[in-house]
Amino acid sequence: KSNVHKESQEIVKTYYRQKGWIAIIEHYIAGKKIDVLSQEIKTKYTIANEIQISPEHTLENIDLDFRAGCDEVIIICIDQKVLEQIKKKTFQELSEELLKKIKFQLINEFIPLKNNNKIKQNKAEFNTEFNVEQNPKREEVIKWKNKLA
Repeated sequence: KSNVHKESQEIVKTYYRQKGWIAIIEHYIAGKKIDVLSQEIKTKYTIANEIQISPEHTLENIDLDFRAGCDEVIIICIDQKVLEQIKKKTFQELSEELLKKIKFQLINEFIPLKNNNKIKQNKAEFNTEFNVEQNPKREEVIKWKNKLA
């Protein structure tokens, strides 16, 4: 996996953990490796977050994620053009019912800071595990960490 892919996985994982969800990178479920598997603790609602650097393997990933039992799939891209290519392909190939369970987002939507041109820079500021004191949402992070203790 590329550094951009790995950094994106960290951003997505941190986003969900700040919300109080469980989030695991490269998690195997029913024989399928998911880029970031996230689950809401109370309801057990499960989301497969797939980081797509290119449109390749998108439909296969979606199919396998739902077969593995995920409630929703979010396709996350760094590049708007790739996101549009993926949307076009999925809307042509998949049923309307399945499309209701799929979201398409840019990685920047997972970064709460307004100036999000540099993923690496913001990742450091958003990383709750190592920079709690510097995090703009410090109180939320502390509440989340206390829940886990």
